[in-house]
Amino acid sequence: MKKYAYPCVLVSLICQAGIAATGYPVFSWDTVPVYLHFGSSTRMTDGQIETAAGMSDFICLEKAHGTRTDQAHPERIAAEDARRLKKANPDAKVLMYWNTLIAWPFASYNRDFASTHPQDWILRDMGTGEPLYKVDRPNFQVAQYNLLNPKVRDWWVDTVSGAVNEFGFDGLFMDAISQSKRPLWLRKGWGMGREDELDAAAIDLMKRTKAKMGSGKMLIYNGFRAHAAKADGGAAAGTEFLPYGDGAQIEHFDGLSSKSKEDILLYWQMADEAAKAGKIVLYKGWPDHDINWLNAEFMKKSADEKETIARRKLEYPLALYLIGARENSYFCYGWGYGIDDGQLVDYPEYRRQLGAPKGDAIRKGWKFKREFKHAIVVVDLETREGKIQWLKN
Repeated sequence: MKKYAYPCVLVSLICQAGIAATGYPVFSWDTVPVYLHFGSSTRMTDGQIETAAGMSDFICLEKAHGTRTDQAHPERIAAEDARRLKKANPDAKVLMYWNTLIAWPFASYNRDFASTHPQDWILRDMGTGEPLYKVDRPNFQVAQYNLLNPKVRDWWVDTVSGAVNEFGFDGLFMDAISQSKRPLWLRKGWGMGREDELDAAAIDLMKRTKAKMGSGKMLIYNGFRAHAAKADGGAAAGTEFLPYGDGAQIEHFDGLSSKSKEDILLYWQMADEAAKAGKIVLYKGWPDHDINWLNAEFMKKSADEKETIARRKLEYPLALYLIGARENSYFCYGWGYGIDDGQLVDYPEYRRQLGAPKGDAIRKGWKFKREFKHAIVVVDLETREGKIQWLKN
């Protein structure tokens, strides 16, 4: 494969790589390594538990899991379902969800966060002093943590690590690690030019939470962002946090704001170097650029229609993943974050024998080809075409 010009932060990770955490899922190339990331507003059914446990050894339960079953303490339902998943699949690792910046009011720990903590615990407008809510609707206001307040970070670390250990999760999914640096929040809340302070605050959360969770507990964050088609020609965001966690998610792999051919190439580069550092990389793939939970017309379709589209569209995002996949790389696929958004569909491609890769992908222009023991994968990034030739049923 053609040599890449890696971002310097990624190159430095090679020197920082250590032994992979003992709490990692057991990785195998036998079939497509699948990661599931979903939330259910109710306790999962026995059938859903059986399906999820049979599809994957690596699962995260989203922020609003269990909210309709137990409004006061939905985290207890998430913990119960995690135990059920692990009982059905003793090899399964289940992560607890928590947002870096946003005080989602679903878990009891965050219920009425803004009104039950000091004023300087939430992000406020520098001009008016009013809270800067992530969501501001009459009956649903979502505050944001003041990450630059050390007391808030102390509470965050103690609360998150305590919940992970109390409820027996295998680690933490730390969402939206860089969202505090959005220009909107810098301009109105933190003050322009404070990006480095916010990065330092996030790293402080990572280091202390990982230490307090204890050995064998994973910390995976969201995430990597590629903006290769922007003016600078090759901006990689999120890699600066990788030395302090066990891995990262590529949430917008060929989707939303990262869908150019240059973005895909940069994601492969980022994931490659992360893997060399012994880190986990989660590829979250989508059926197509405009097929997701934000598409009102698509979401109006019946469950059968949406599943049919997702099945038909799977080959290209899966081929993209396979071109760049390394050890401890996982594929996640669907059109959203809910339990009914395509992740528990029984895609036959997941059951086919794959086998280890025979080497890196070979590049010719924007075409890539990679061989596995039981599959040959070809991708054309310019035409957005991908083909997987399965050599064994």
